[in-house]
Amino acid sequence: MKQPIRITIDPLCSLAYVEYRDFEKEGDITLRVLREPDGRVEEYGWSDGRVDEGTGVHADLNADDEIVGIEIIDIDDPESVAIARDYARDNDLAFPDDIRAAAASRDPAA
Repeated sequence: MKQPIRITIDPLCSLAYVEYRDFEKEGDITLRVLREPDGRVEEYGWSDGRVDEGTGVHADLNADDEIVGIEIIDIDDPESVAIARDYARDNDLAFPDDIRAAAASRDPAA
């Protein structure tokens, strides 16, 4: 299970980023992560037919389709956090139990 290298929270809002690879060096494409009616979470491009559906979770991938990071637009929204956590789990990525505590401690494993 890959551990995050950094977890950040924007001080002006509830946006959080769980980074698994260096975004500045590897970030290539951003996809939306949506929950399916059967409970699964799936990645969608911006033109994949579900254009009208907003999401509180985005995944950044590199050129090799490896996950660079997971962005949560509002960490105060339990469903967005659950989607991000499920997406991480499904992709063998560690995800903090408490994002705020992990960001505050500067220890991604917290």
